[in-house]
Amino acid sequence: MKFAKINTELTVSDQITIEDLKEIQAQGYKTIFCNRPDQESEGQLAFSVIEKEAQNLGIKAVHQPVIGGQILDDDIAQFGSYFEGAQKPIFAYCRTGTRCSMLWALSHAKTLPIDEILSKAQIAGYDLSPIKDRLNLLK
Repeated sequence: MKFAKINTELTVSDQITIEDLKEIQAQGYKTIFCNRPDQESEGQLAFSVIEKEAQNLGIKAVHQPVIGGQILDDDIAQFGSYFEGAQKPIFAYCRTGTRCSMLWALSHAKTLPIDEILSKAQIAGYDLSPIKDRLNLLK
C-alpha cells in the first residue's frame, strides 16, 4: 500500500489489505472509498471483507465500483456526491490509485483550476495530463 496524498482531504492508494486498515486508522482517515469492482483481479479482497474490518475500526467504507478506463459522467457525479458527504480525510483505493485520482480530478473540475488539479495529482505521483481535455470540458 502506498499513501499518495492529493490534498488534506484525500489520499489515494493501490489495493489495500486487512492489515493496512490499522495503519489507515492510525493516520486518522475517517472514510475509505473503494473504486474497484469485486473480482477485478485474482487474489483481490472482496469489498465486503474490507468494509467489515473498517467498520470494526470505526471507519466508514464506501464502495463505488468503476471500470478502469471507462469513467462515465454518472461515475463522476456519484464520486462527487460521496466526496462531499463523506467525513474527511478520505482514503481511496483501486488497483493502482489512478482511477481514484481521476475520479477526484473530474469531480472537482468545476470548482478547482485545472492546472492545480493536474499539479496536485502529479505531486502525488499520478500523471493526469491525458484527461486534461475532459477536465476542460467539465469546467
